[in-house]
Amino acid sequence: MHARRPEAVADLETLGKELGVAVGGAPWPTADDPLGVGDADIVISTVPKGVADPLAPAIGWTAATVLFDAIYDPWPTPLAAAAQAAGVRVVSGLDLLLAQAVGQFELFTGVTAPVDAMGEALFAAAAARR
Repeated sequence: MHARRPEAVADLETLGKELGVAVGGAPWPTADDPLGVGDADIVISTVPKGVADPLAPAIGWTAATVLFDAIYDPWPTPLAAAAQAAGVRVVSGLDLLLAQAVGQFELFTGVTAPVDAMGEALFAAAAARR
């Protein structure tokens, strides 16, 4: 795990021990030294907009990697675009936003959400912003 704050690694190491999952920390990578980010099985990026952009062209992605990039504006992010170009499966922040919207819709209305229509509207709106 790469983290900008060492205390974030410590918190996750504690949780990992409770769950029986090994968690190791490494310093935040740089464009000059992406530290094998693309070799991971799963890359989860929850950093603010623009923070991972300098890393995007430097990461040597492995096609078996899955990237979850929680950002949804702009979409695709430079990180996600680089991963997609390398054949990496990408889960977007838009997917997360849709899942949250579906859950909220159903909690507030008690009605099964029109997931397909909601997804189409969301992805169309995101595409129109480019």
